[in-house]
Amino acid sequence: MVGKVQTLNRRMFKRRCVACGYDGALLHGGSAERCARCGCDLRTRPARSYAEMEGLIGHPLTIDAPMSEPRRQERFIHRWLTFLFFAMLGVIAIVYLASAAVSF
Repeated sequence: MVGKVQTLNRRMFKRRCVACGYDGALLHGGSAERCARCGCDLRTRPARSYAEMEGLIGHPLTIDAPMSEPRRQERFIHRWLTFLFFAMLGVIAIVYLASAAVSF
């Protein structure tokens, strides 16, 4: 998608705080941990340019990127365990109702 961006407008690629829009010198090199204007934690919500927010260029890497994959796996496992639990409850209910119907 980078090849399709055809603009010379540098403001589109200037990184800004996603909370307040601050685009000062502390954000350009990623040298700050917090926004100088609003105090937003730039490690959890890194400064992004308009082009990055719109998906025109790739997303910036964050410090927490390796941690996101185990969280997804954990949520996936929890969802499957919940599904299996309710499926087993359904099977037990069907067996109970079938045995009650046969006993009459």
